[in-house]
Order: sequence, then structure tokens, then C-alpha cells
Amino acid sequence: MSSTASPRLRSDLDGIFRPKSVAIYGISDRTSQRIAENMTVPGVPFYGINPTKTEACGVRCYPAIGECPEVPEMVVLGVGHRHDDALGTTRIEHALEDVLSVQGVRGIVMPGLGNEAGPDGPVIAARIRERLAGTDIALVGPNCMGIATPGYPSPWIGTLTENFVAGPVATLVHSGSIGEILVSLGPRIGFRTVVSAGNEIVTDVADMTAYFADDPDCRVVGLFLEEVRRPRAFEDALRKLAEADKVAIVLKIGTSDMAKAAARAHTGAIVGPDDRFDAMLRHYNAIRCDDFAVWLEHLEVFSRKRAPVGRRIGAITNSGGEGEYFADMAEKAGIPLQPFPEPLQQRLKAEFPNFTHVGNPVDCWAIDDYPVVFSRVLELMAESGDFDVIVSANDHSHWLIEGERQLPTDIAGYLLEATRGTDIFPCVITVTTADPPIEDLTWAREHDIPILKSSLPGLRALAARLNHVRRVPPPRDVELAEPLTGRGELSEYDSAEVAASYGIRFPRMVRCANAEEAIAAAEQIGYPVVVKIDNVAHKAHVGGVALNLHDAVSVRDAAARMGGAVVVAEQVRGGHELLIGATRDENYGATVSVGIGGGLAEALGLAKTGLAPVDHEGARELVRSLPALDRLLGGEVPPGLIDAIVAVSRMAAEHPEIAEIDINPLLVSTERAIALDCLIVLPSEGAPDDE
Repeated sequence: MSSTASPRLRSDLDGIFRPKSVAIYGISDRTSQRIAENMTVPGVPFYGINPTKTEACGVRCYPAIGECPEVPEMVVLGVGHRHDDALGTTRIEHALEDVLSVQGVRGIVMPGLGNEAGPDGPVIAARIRERLAGTDIALVGPNCMGIATPGYPSPWIGTLTENFVAGPVATLVHSGSIGEILVSLGPRIGFRTVVSAGNEIVTDVADMTAYFADDPDCRVVGLFLEEVRRPRAFEDALRKLAEADKVAIVLKIGTSDMAKAAARAHTGAIVGPDDRFDAMLRHYNAIRCDDFAVWLEHLEVFSRKRAPVGRRIGAITNSGGEGEYFADMAEKAGIPLQPFPEPLQQRLKAEFPNFTHVGNPVDCWAIDDYPVVFSRVLELMAESGDFDVIVSANDHSHWLIEGERQLPTDIAGYLLEATRGTDIFPCVITVTTADPPIEDLTWAREHDIPILKSSLPGLRALAARLNHVRRVPPPRDVELAEPLTGRGELSEYDSAEVAASYGIRFPRMVRCANAEEAIAAAEQIGYPVVVKIDNVAHKAHVGGVALNLHDAVSVRDAAARMGGAVVVAEQVRGGHELLIGATRDENYGATVSVGIGGGLAEALGLAKTGLAPVDHEGARELVRSLPALDRLLGGEVPPGLIDAIVAVSRMAAEHPEIAEIDINPLLVSTERAIALDCLIVLPSEGAPDDE
């Protein structure tokens, strides 16, 4: 993998996102009125192309693209897929040939060739893809809603209103309906663009993500994905985005496990395609969401210029019950609230004697006249130096009226004033899922304050913003090692030799040809010992492991029962049994996994996967991304475990001929990490040697 932009990416997309002139090919009053309205922008020439009309949708028409006063940079192909005998081809392909007959078109938007085209659609699309191959023209679609970009011509076939506003969030979605939801959200989230990518026969989300990595008007890229058609190109785009200090917020659907390839190691049985996709996102500092509402809240909170400087959260509310609920949800979101420091509590009680209890959130209802108590409590919270984030946790439903409607708006205003001139991150989280009043949304955008909807989704998004730290992704380019020889599973002894060369620690072990050699090895190592059958991958399945042997008789019996060819190893105790493994994928390359080990590894499936190689910071994040493992280790990641993860990831990256690596169990304590079993799998006869 290259750490620089790949030729796989085509990121010169100004022709569709900043076109200087536009046209609709096949424009008509019957079918084009809405998209024509969306494409009409003062100062941007707009032409109609229709040989049977002189005017449509208020736009002058020309019979061919070459007869327009200038060549439009972006063209919407609004013609049908039917074959026209007079033309000798389909109408859409005839229009495409006319577009290609001139120089200067930089982008095409193709809404059609969806279900309405039936079985002919994919066939025609394939011909169009071949026709555009080798050109510099970007194409969005077919089978899409188009592109909606505030302030620019928007070839969008749905309705756009004045509440679809400009901002730093570029969203690329594989669902036209999701795109319609986004353009209809109102002014809470400001969009750089909304793209309904359609069938992506030419330009895909990888190209567009790379474009927005370089776009100064974009800070956040939201991705709603059904699939990633070019994983390696998409990875290059994610790297560009991370290196530009921008964040991708990803919601991927269709994540149920498909059939896995036959695996001969625990890791291969645990790790699936979605685990590898997740690993790629984590490697490039992208954030994955599992719910649409949560995804939207992430887009909102990450769109704000101001970032939190710490994790100390204070909240204010006007309801005891809502405050308790907010605290519960904060804990569930992974950002538990801490009690107000005692000096601040005492100061609040001194100024407002009606406070019998000061919680977090602090409930100010009926303590004093609300303009007095809310504004002053927020001032004291901000002045205390005890908080990095202050949240107004109040209901902002647009259904409220009169005083109930004014209260949360005023509290948000007090919050802004209290935090002005400080580095405190102000945030509004409304309890309800109802939209806040449009005036509140406009005010919040003007003052760079996020308004998050619904306590748990909002707090999960806030937690992601608090946890997100810029990290330049480690390069995946490595110098390849001398290839290993052989086919299929290497023996444990041979596997351990390879792993030990990368710094993995093993117990003392001796390879033996018969029972007498096994006894001699046991005497040399010192009792107790372990005897394991040699040259068998899953030894426990065939009774090929004998533990805790204390004398020569038991060693002889075990070796004889296993056929004589055995490995005698030091018996090691103490620590947690973990698993470190690696697999190789045609789309994602080498990956490394860590999880709960021993006999439960496959049954529990408790593992997390990262792209290989990882650095020490990435290895530590990998462990902490699996809560069960982090809890097992008591929140501290032993250095020996980190070193072992890095070593296995390097081994997998430097040996592309390795199909799988499995170290299970790895016995981990605060003092050491020692591998008790190791399996390296090379391709079998007839399998490819590389990814």
C-alpha cells in the first residue's frame, strides 16, 4: 500500500461540485421542472439541449451540445433508455456521443437506468462505462437522485428548500431515499453537498472522498454505504482524509456475516469481512456508527469548528428526572458524569440557599427566577475551571409554546454567554427526538454550538468527539522478508521459530523423534513439562497435548501414545489466556487480531481486528476497542502484549505468502507475554501465494 495518493483515485471533480456552466440534455417542461429549478444559480450559465424545442423550464434550448454558446462543464443526461431506430442506438447513448463530441465537459449526472430500464439497464450501463473509460469525465450514477450542493447548481431530482443550507459536511450515500432525508433535515446540519451515488459505474465514493479530503470547504465526510466497490481505492481515500485532519463518519448497512472461507486457525474462524472493514476505518481514524439517528448526531457535533479540550462534563437541566436520565445515558455512552467539586457545590448553595442538593446535571428548576438562577449557575460553572464541556440538557421541541418554548432557548443563550471567551465546549442536548424550533437551529449554527437530538444518540456523538484525537495513520508499506517455504500448516515448532525471529517469546521447547529423546528433553528443561504431538495443527482435537507432567514415566507414556514425534516444552503458568492472530484478505490485505484466547476463542468470537502492520499506539487502541478484553486486563495494557501484537502484525505484513497466523493461547501478565502455541498457515497446493 502506498502512503501517497493512488492513481486508482480520480479526485478532480470540480466539474460536478463547482461547475461553472451546466446543461440538461433532454430537458422538458414535463419531466425537468424541479431539477431545472435546482440547477438555476445566478451567474452560472444554464443551457437546455433538446432538438425539438426552443425553450423549456424557462431555459433556452439548443439542438446539440456543440451549438451551445459555450461547452457546459456539467451535463445532466435526462433522456430515456429506449432504442430509437432512427438514431440506430438508445437515446441515452446517442446523447452521450453528442457530449463526447466536444471538448470541455467535465462531469455527467445520470439519474436514469434504474428499475425503469429493466434488464436493459445493466447492459446499457456497461456500454456507457466502457465508452467513458480513458476519458477525464466524471459520472455520477446511473440510478441516482443526483447531487445537491448549496450555493451551486444542484442536479437533484427532488425538492430543495431554503432550509437546505451550506456547511462543512459532505455526505455520500448509496440510497436515494437517505439522500432525500438529508436535504430535508432543515438548517441544523450545514452541507457542503449531498450525493446520491447510484450504481457508481465510473465515479464512486472513493473518488469523492478523496476529493473532499482536499476541499477547503469540507471538514466532515458522512458515508452511508451499501458496499465498497473498490476497497483499496477507498482505503487510499481514507488515508488522504486522515492526513488532512478530517474525519469520516460511516454507516454501513448489510453487515450480516456471509459465508466465510474455510479457516484452519482460530483467527480465520473469528474474523469476517465486516471485521476487516471495521479495521480499515479504525486504522484511518474514521468513526463507525450503527444507527442512522446516531450517525446524524455525529455529523452535527463534528461539523462544529470548536473542539473540546478535555473530558470533564458539567450539565444543567430544569428537571430532576430528566437529569437522572441524562446521567444514566452519559454512563451508557461511555462518558460518565462526575459530581461537582465540593467548592463549587458550596458556592452554589451559598448564592442559592434553596439548593438542598447539587447533582450533575444540576437541576435549577424553582430554585429562583429562572433568568437569575440559570444564568448565574452557568457563570459559576464556567468560572470554576472544573469543566471542559458544559451541556444544556433541556427539551427544545418545536411543539412547545409560550414560556415552555422560551425557557430552553434562554438557557442556551445563557450557556453561550457563560462560555464566551473560554475554551469550554458548549453543547445543547435536547431530550426529545422532535425537531427544535427553526430559530434555535439557525441561532446554534451562527454561534457554532451543536444542538443534538435525543439524550443517548446525542451523548454517543459527544463521546465520539471527546474521544477523537488526530492520529496520522501508520504506513502499510513494508520491506518484504525472505519468503517462507512450504505449503499448508507449518508445525508448531517451525511456526514458533518464525514467530520467535520477530521477538515473540515462547517457553523453552525441544523437538523430539521418540520417547527417549522426550525424557532427555524433559530432564534438560526441568519438570513439570508439556508434551505435544508434532506436525498436527489442532493437537487438542486428537488428544495430542499432555499437560503438567512431573516425571519420566508420564513423559514416556505421553510420547509413546502420540507416536514418538513430539515437542517437549516448559510448563508455564500465570496470566490471562489471549489470542493474537493474522489473516489475509484480497481486499484489505494483512490484518492482525487480538482477543480472548484459549478454548473459548472461537466459541465466544471475542476479538478485534486491525490492519497490519500496526504501531504501538495502534496496538493499544486495538486492545481497548474490545471492552471485554480491556476489563479482563484491568484497564492496563501490558507492554509485552503490545510488543506481541506489533510483532505479529509485522510478520503478516512482511510475509505476503502467509495466509494465517494463530498464537493461542498467549499467556499475558504484567511482567510478560509468552506464546504457548503457534500456527502459521501457508497456501495449500494450487492456492495463490499472494493476496
